[in-house]
Amino acid sequence: MIFAVTACGRAPESSADSKSSADQLQPVQLPTKSEISPEKIANDIVDRVVRVSDVSGAGDETEWTFEAKEFRHVDILETKVTGSTLTLVIFLTTRNNPTGDEEQVQVSGKLHLEYERKAGKWVLTRIENLTFRYSVGVAT
Repeated sequence: MIFAVTACGRAPESSADSKSSADQLQPVQLPTKSEISPEKIANDIVDRVVRVSDVSGAGDETEWTFEAKEFRHVDILETKVTGSTLTLVIFLTTRNNPTGDEEQVQVSGKLHLEYERKAGKWVLTRIENLTFRYSVGVAT
């Protein structure tokens, strides 16, 4: 009788069978907001050029080139991933580093950025000005 109970009992689990399916899952790296940080954006825009106009709308449009040594503060407002493309809307504040008799210039507003996944990394491919405007003589 004991033999029959033992024979009908559950077979011992092997080490491969003892792992739950959750333990066997492999992590997959998906593009997330954290892959594109404000710091990465601040570095990626260096030497890029954006057309800007005066806050009042009275001045002519000019070009702003982001310099490595200028102050930049980036806030990510929106993120959208579609395949190998990542689009962001950011709010950026930056200002020049005036020397001598130059005036202080501050530029702030929204920018639309496009990144493409190339060789496993996000690469900035396009910047579009949404509301990025400059003002002269702003005290900081």
